[in-house]
Amino acid sequence: MSEKSKIKVLIVDDSKLTIVGLKTTLNMFEEIEVIGEANDGVDSIEIVKKLNPDVILMDIGMPIMDGIKATKEIKKTEGINSKIIMLTSHENEQNVIDAMSAGANSYCMKDVEPETLLTVIKSTHSGASWLDPRIARIVLDKFVDKLGKFLKANSCTTELTEREIDVLNLISKGYSNQAISEELCISLNTVKTHIKNIFQKLEVEDRTQAAMKAMKEDLI
Repeated sequence: MSEKSKIKVLIVDDSKLTIVGLKTTLNMFEEIEVIGEANDGVDSIEIVKKLNPDVILMDIGMPIMDGIKATKEIKKTEGINSKIIMLTSHENEQNVIDAMSAGANSYCMKDVEPETLLTVIKSTHSGASWLDPRIARIVLDKFVDKLGKFLKANSCTTELTEREIDVLNLISKGYSNQAISEELCISLNTVKTHIKNIFQKLEVEDRTQAAMKAMKEDLI
């Protein structure tokens, strides 16, 4: 694989041991090139300006400037289009909300399997958002709790039908299309139609994005 086609990654973490571990992991994959590292948020901003990486692996808890503040600064820097993956060791709901509000593209646990990390980097680089399954449950549960209030307050905008609300609640609980079909006693094609309409009305592309949009707009 040519150097130009590789995904250029910057690692930002105050733990040198973590950086070494991430570099060792990423060096296993020919699609990835680690082009630099930083030990705190302030340094990361300057390094990003110099190297303009494709993807940044950003730790949340760092001295001087944490990853959330650094993400905000990087995202508003002119000429920088780096995608940011927040890395954390904790399943903290508020951290997830703050990270996504700051502009992070994806959120991943540090102990993720190497192959999964590669998938997260590649999908984030291509423009998708990725939320670790272990914290997606927390986010989606919170989304469901306030879904009713959101729909009532925004009924003119979303115009979701009662059946679409039923489907959306089951989606948020992790039900598959087949399980929704069985739960609501409707055909699989009808389920797919409802889901398509829901995504169009909420202007999202998948289940996770629905929850993330609600977070970013302070709906949950």
